[in-house]
Amino acid sequence: MPTFLETVHVVNGETLHLDYHQKRINDAFQNYFPTSPVLNIRDYFASLDIPQHGSYRARLVYRTEWDFHEFIPYQSKNINKLAIVNTGDFEYPFKFADRSHILKKIAEHPEADDIIFSKQGKLQDSSIANLAFKKDNKWYTPKEPLHWGTTRRRLLDEQVLEERDILETELKDYSHICLINVFRPLSDENALLLPDSIV
Repeated sequence: MPTFLETVHVVNGETLHLDYHQKRINDAFQNYFPTSPVLNIRDYFASLDIPQHGSYRARLVYRTEWDFHEFIPYQSKNINKLAIVNTGDFEYPFKFADRSHILKKIAEHPEADDIIFSKQGKLQDSSIANLAFKKDNKWYTPKEPLHWGTTRRRLLDEQVLEERDILETELKDYSHICLINVFRPLSDENALLLPDSIV
């Protein structure tokens, strides 16, 4: 039975975008635990002592029940250089708690701050985030990402992002790449220049 993880941004006691985290939990239960009652993330947070000041990474580990939680003060990781790696047969459709394969791939590329998975020449995700690519003042995200990201899903719903295949051979056509997750908003300020950021 796989173990899953939800990482929620908590700012001054407020839990952000819980509806999208619940959607991902719903999908995980539909695929892996279809006969079990779906966990409710709002109810769980209501039972917790949530830090009221500062920015925190709330880690919630679950299977058919909540297994574990912790609140970690958030510290941004400085990412400037990215290495492209072959996805191969690796699949990460949901936010599994086991990230050993991802960590192994990162360790193989000390020249980079993070990695980008690429499957058959199509870029997918970094190790910590979904991706957005800027071209002609418009942002695009890979049509077939490695994992279900809540921020990516929200930005698609808000029509800020558009899905398309992002090919390695076409990176020169894009001006910026932005790593997006619950802590990393989509913006020019948070984006890296292409192709300079690829090593």
